[in-house]
Amino acid sequence: MNRPIPARLDSRAPDFTARLSALLAYEPAQDEAIERTVAQIVADVRKRGDEALLEYTRRFDRLEAACARALELPGDELRGALDSLAPADRDALQAAAARIRGYHERQLAHSWSYVDDDGTRLGQRISPIDRVGLYVPGGKAAYPSSVLMNALPARVAGVRELVMVVPTPDGVRNPMVLAAACIAGVDRVFTIGGAQAVAALAWGTETVPAVDKIVGPGNAYVAEAKRRVFGTVGIDMIAGPSEILVLCDGSTDPDWIAADLFSQAEHDEMAQAILLTPDAAFADRVAESIARLLPTMPRREIIERSLADRGAIVVVRSMEEACEIATTIAAEHVEISARDAGRWVDRIRHAGAIFLGPWSSEAIGDYCAGPNHVLPTMRTARFSSPLGVYDFQKRTSLIEVSGDGARTLGAIAATLARAEGLEAHARSAQLRVEAPRVRRESAAPERFDPIRPEIVEMSGYQVLAASGMIKLDAMENPYRMPPELRRALGEGLAEVAINRYPAPGHDELAQAIRERFAVPADAGLVLGNGSDELITMLAVAVARPGAVHLAPQPSFVMYELSARLAGSRFVGVALRADFSLDIDAMLSAIAAHRPAVVWLAWPNNPTGNAFAREDVEAVLAAAPGLVVLDEAYQPFAQDTWMQRLRDHERLVVLRTVSKLGLAGLRLGYLAAATRWTEQLQKVRPPYNVNVLTDAAARFALGHLDVLDAQAARIRAGRELLAQRLRELPGVEVFPSLANFVLVRVADSERTERGLRSRGLLIKDLGRMHPLLRNCLRLTVGTEEENRLLLGALRESL
Repeated sequence: MNRPIPARLDSRAPDFTARLSALLAYEPAQDEAIERTVAQIVADVRKRGDEALLEYTRRFDRLEAACARALELPGDELRGALDSLAPADRDALQAAAARIRGYHERQLAHSWSYVDDDGTRLGQRISPIDRVGLYVPGGKAAYPSSVLMNALPARVAGVRELVMVVPTPDGVRNPMVLAAACIAGVDRVFTIGGAQAVAALAWGTETVPAVDKIVGPGNAYVAEAKRRVFGTVGIDMIAGPSEILVLCDGSTDPDWIAADLFSQAEHDEMAQAILLTPDAAFADRVAESIARLLPTMPRREIIERSLADRGAIVVVRSMEEACEIATTIAAEHVEISARDAGRWVDRIRHAGAIFLGPWSSEAIGDYCAGPNHVLPTMRTARFSSPLGVYDFQKRTSLIEVSGDGARTLGAIAATLARAEGLEAHARSAQLRVEAPRVRRESAAPERFDPIRPEIVEMSGYQVLAASGMIKLDAMENPYRMPPELRRALGEGLAEVAINRYPAPGHDELAQAIRERFAVPADAGLVLGNGSDELITMLAVAVARPGAVHLAPQPSFVMYELSARLAGSRFVGVALRADFSLDIDAMLSAIAAHRPAVVWLAWPNNPTGNAFAREDVEAVLAAAPGLVVLDEAYQPFAQDTWMQRLRDHERLVVLRTVSKLGLAGLRLGYLAAATRWTEQLQKVRPPYNVNVLTDAAARFALGHLDVLDAQAARIRAGRELLAQRLRELPGVEVFPSLANFVLVRVADSERTERGLRSRGLLIKDLGRMHPLLRNCLRLTVGTEEENRLLLGALRESL
C-alpha cells in the first residue's frame, strides 16, 4: 500500500510527538565543497576587486564585459523596463508597491529623549543605515516581489543609497525585476551575482561601492557568502526552506486549503506544508482535494516531493491544541482558516506571519497585502521577526549627564567599577563627583535640545541664490507690469498706512478675488501668505493623532513637508511611468490609510500634466477626508475645479497668484465649504496678509487683463519652447499645461552644471524621485531667455 501524500498524523497517537519532531527536523546541509569555493571567491574578490569580479561573471554567467563599469545598468534602462511592461503587470507592481510602502511607513521609529530629575538628558537617536546592498536572484526566474519587499522598507527608513545586484546569465535581463527596482527607488544596479557579488558589496571594488548591510535571498553559494561577510557588514538572515502551517476548523473549502499548501510546497522539495484540523472528515476531504488537484499543477514533481518528505495532515483534539502545536512549530507562515480566526491568534506565540480568516491566503501576503514576505524560518520565529524598516535603522544611545547627575551617578559608577576591579573606570567617574560642587553657584543652567528630533533630521525647503543669473527655476512670470502701471502702483502704495495693522477680514481683497476668479458665492474663502501657508494651516487643522496625508509622487514637496511638520504621517503613491495618476494604487492607498487629506496638484508640479478628470472624481468619491485640488498653474491650464465645489462638499480648491505674475506679493487663497473654512480661520495667523500685499493685489486684480495677456504669451512660449526642445538630440519632452516644461536628458547633473556655468538657473529633479531620473524642469521665460536657454542647453548636453 502506498504511503499517503502528505503523511497523516493524529495527535492522540502515542508516537505523535516523535513523528512530529522527525517531520520538523531540518539541518541545513553544510556542503564542504560549497564552503571552499565560496571562501576562495570571497577572498579573491576582496583582494583583486574588479578584475576578479569580471572573471567570475564571465565564468559563471557567461557574460562578457570590457570593464566593471559596463556591468552597471543606466537608470534609463530601469525606466525603459517599467515603460515596456504590459499595463496589467505595471499596475500590479505599482499597486503592490503602494501597499508595501504604506504598511512599512507605520513601522518608522523616531528619536526620543527625556530629562530626569537631576537634569541629566537621556535619549535614543534613530538614524538610517547609509548604504544597503540588495541581492536579487536572476536568470530566467523573476522575483520582482523580492525587490519591492527588500527595497521599499529601506527607502522608508531613509537609507541614503540602495545598491542592487542581480545576475544576468547570458545577458538575459528580466524586465519585471528592473521595473520593480525603478518603482522602489533603487539607486544603482549591477548585473553581477553569486558569492562574487556578495563579496563586492561587502568590501567594495573599484566600481562597486561597499555597503553597510546586505539583504535579499539567494542560492546556497549566496547564503554561504553572506555567512562569511557577516561582521564586516550586517545581513538580514540566512533563510531556510519555505514553510506554511494551516489551522482549519473545517469551515473552509478544502480546495482552498490544498491550494494554500501547494503555494509553499512548489518553492522547493525541502519546503514544508502542514495542516492542523480537529475535523477528521475535513482532513479526508483535503487529502482528496490534494490528490485531485496535484496532477494539474505545473510544478507537480516539486510539490509532490515536498509533501511526501516534509508535509503532513494532522488531526488534533481541538483548535486549542492546534494553537499549542503551532507555537511549537513556530512556522514562517501560519494561516488560521476558521470562523472566528481572531479568537485563536493570541494563543499562537511564535510565527513569522499570521493570516486570519479564510480569505487571507498566504499568496496575497507574498505579493501585495503590505507586510513583508521576508520572514524567519526553521523555528527562528521564536526569537526573530520579519524584515522591516527597523532592520534599516540604527539606534544610538545619547547620554548628557548634568553636574548634579555626575555627583550621584559618579559615586554609583565608582563603587560598581571597584567591585569589578576596574580602578581606571572608578577614577574616571570619581573625578566628576566633587568638581561640579565647586562651580555650582556660578554654573550655567543645564541645557537640552528642545527641537523635535524629526525636525533635526529633516531637510528644509531649498531655494538657490540667483543673483546675476537668468532665473528659470522657480516657475515665475518673466514679464513685469507695464511702466505706467508700475508708476500707478507705486503711487497707490505710498498712500498705504503701514503704521496700522491690516484689516482683519481683508474684505475688499476677498471680494475682488471672488469676482475675478469666479469663486462660488456660497463657498468660504481663506487668504494666506502664499499657498504654502494655507497648506501648513490645513496640515495643522487636521493634525489629530495618527492623521495621514496622501498624495501622488512625484508632486509638490510642501505637502509632505507640512504634514511632517504638523506631526502627521505622509503616504506617497507613485505615479505611472507616463506621470498619469495610478488610480488603482491611489484608491487602494486611500482604503488602507483613510487619509485626512488627499493632495492633488492640478496640473501637477513638477510633471506639468493634469490628471484625468474621471480619476480625480474617483478620488473624491473614495476619500474619507478632504481632497485638495491645488490649482497653482490654473492660468496656464485654463481649466478648474472651482465650480465643482457645490457638487463635492469635501473638495478644497487651493490657488496662488504667484504664477500669474505676483510672486513677490506672497498671496494665496483657498475656497471650500464654509464648514471647513470656518475651522481654518481659527488656525490662520493674525494679520497674515500685510497691508502692502493687500493693496498691491487689489491694484493688480483691477488690471487682470494685463496679467491674462502675459499668461497667454507664456502659454504660446511654452508650446514654441517644447517644439524647439524636441529638436535637440537626446532630449525627451513631456507634455505640459503649466508654465514650465519637463525634459529628460542623458545626465541631468552634468547638464544642470553646464547651464549654470552659462548663467542659467534651472531645476535638476534627477534625485527627487525615481520617475524623474535625469529630468530637468525648465521655466518658460521671455522669448530672449528661451532662446538663450536652448543655445546653452545644446552646448551642455
